[in-house]
Amino acid sequence: MEAIDARGFASQFWFLAFALTAAANVRTLALVEVLFAQGIAHYSFKQPLSGRELSGIALIVIGVALLVAV
Repeated sequence: MEAIDARGFASQFWFLAFALTAAANVRTLALVEVLFAQGIAHYSFKQPLSGRELSGIALIVIGVALLVAV
């Protein structure tokens, strides 16, 4: 039952974020979860990263850095 409450709480923060700033900002910062998933897959499950995945990670990092800088 607690998981349902946590998901509802997270959804409220999504709506709050979309209300307070541009949708592009919220979605770009949401891409950070991809970095966490890749990190867990790499370190926990020893899954190798391909060149394409590394390129995508670099683009995410650059995009988030630009978003934070502006």
